[in-house]
Amino acid sequence: MDDTATGSRLLTGQIPAQAHTVGPGWDTLLDRLHRDLVALAPDYQIESFGTKFGGLRIAVADRFDDQGEFDGEFTDAATALIDTAELASEQMCETCGHPGRPRFRGDQYRTWIQTSCDNRHSAPQAGATSSGQATP
Repeated sequence: MDDTATGSRLLTGQIPAQAHTVGPGWDTLLDRLHRDLVALAPDYQIESFGTKFGGLRIAVADRFDDQGEFDGEFTDAATALIDTAELASEQMCETCGHPGRPRFRGDQYRTWIQTSCDNRHSAPQAGATSSGQATP
């Protein structure tokens, strides 16, 4: 699989390989973050990817240069980009991408926090998972 915008080969440990695990409303946000991370390091790797308290939670793997030295500049730049994306996700509906806020969701078995807009919050969520995806 190629990233046509950058011409780089996508690695399984990068954001596009994980994006399906969260709602489609964050696709644009994740695409922008991926492109920014590729610009820093085309072979960056995601160490953890998911949601917590209604927002994205992403960590990139540490990088080392050819001499084995820790690449602190990459880490600092990547952390700033990720922090920005995580904060933005807490103000963007995970389902549709409109402005939203973290809200409690739940069913008879569990409760979770999902960022949703006013329209999605008032709509019934029968059969939805904690990532906002409908269950079969």
